[in-house]
Amino acid sequence: MAKQLATEMAPPFNLVAHFMIAGSFFYMLTSFVLPFYADELGGYVVSSTLASLSHLYLLGFVMMIIFGAMYQLVPVILEIPLFSKDFAYIQFYLYVVGLSVMAYAFAHEKMLFLLPYGSLLVYISMLIFTVNIFLTYRNIEEWSISAKFIFVSNLFLFIAVTFGLIAALNLFYGFLETDVLRIVSAHMAGVLIGYVMMTVMGVAMVLIPMFSLSHGFDEKPVNRAFYFVTAGVALYMVAALRGVVWLEGASVVLILIALGLFAYQMWLIFSARIRKQNDFWAKNMIASFLFFVLSVVVFLLSYLFGLENLGMFAGYLFFFGFLATIIIGHIYKILPFLVWYQRYSPLVGKQKVPMLNDMVVERVADWQFWVTLFGTVVSAVGILFVSKVLFVAGTVVMALSAFLVLYNIYYTLSYRE
Repeated sequence: MAKQLATEMAPPFNLVAHFMIAGSFFYMLTSFVLPFYADELGGYVVSSTLASLSHLYLLGFVMMIIFGAMYQLVPVILEIPLFSKDFAYIQFYLYVVGLSVMAYAFAHEKMLFLLPYGSLLVYISMLIFTVNIFLTYRNIEEWSISAKFIFVSNLFLFIAVTFGLIAALNLFYGFLETDVLRIVSAHMAGVLIGYVMMTVMGVAMVLIPMFSLSHGFDEKPVNRAFYFVTAGVALYMVAALRGVVWLEGASVVLILIALGLFAYQMWLIFSARIRKQNDFWAKNMIASFLFFVLSVVVFLLSYLFGLENLGMFAGYLFFFGFLATIIIGHIYKILPFLVWYQRYSPLVGKQKVPMLNDMVVERVADWQFWVTLFGTVVSAVGILFVSKVLFVAGTVVMALSAFLVLYNIYYTLSYRE
């Protein structure tokens, strides 16, 4: 009964579709421009050109899909309706415009004067999102581990985007006497680990057991991971702002422990799964898990030995390996269900309705997985060995695979029995 009520509390499909379609567009756009960043190999990690790429990918694809998923999943997880659907639509349009201006300003030095305006629009849109989520929590009755992760991740998002706005305004107006890189470091940690990673951890505890039909697994690792990652991110942001080296090191250790516990939790879930066949969703989840573990190990080596190129390599594995595969894999599950629920659930018992697998071209999804995996590995090796040829070759293959993703999304959205 609770699950049925929770499903009915989800917002209209049209709202979620806005974010899914826009996120897919930005994924395609990022895939097309990625080969042109080959000249950045071996360069400085914190640069305006890489800031343009990272914001286009992280805000345009990753966070756009996360926002859409949150509007769908938060009411279902909390079993309470979203506070305001109108807020969500306003946030979407402000976010798209602000992000586009920001990315363009970062990419073109002569247009840098637009950065404060784009940043302000993105900031306002994220404030609307966080306020909407927090007000949705006001009537919560049960604090599950997923609910805890999502709530705290939104706290970190609010803090992190505030730092980001300050850094963006300072880049143009130069009003801060302190080292702005400290603020940028706190901003990056708050967004990447505090928001994106904590949201992934919370949502994964709902979606992965559901799609893999896993039951009876121990949840102690992820519960411990919640406290470690919360403390780690909070302490890192303080350490970065204050320039306390020993505290920064301690916070990194806490975060790494949390990520290790999360990896162990995912292994426990997959070990308990009833559905053993490796379909396109399972392949994406396994690949994302491997990319995640490898990126954490490489980051640790980079942090311990101060190797910036390894840091870029770890970041690439995390962004384009882990995040891409886990998001695309879940799009293939979530989007068909949303379309099916809106279009066919009223017809159940009255006429024949399609299965969810009918709404995805599985052969195309399989091809897309292997093509994307090949391109990601080749381009990552190009970063590791500072080879422009390998990087361009791999990213061109990834751009081609993006067409396959868009094809399946179009197929699902336009599906008619």
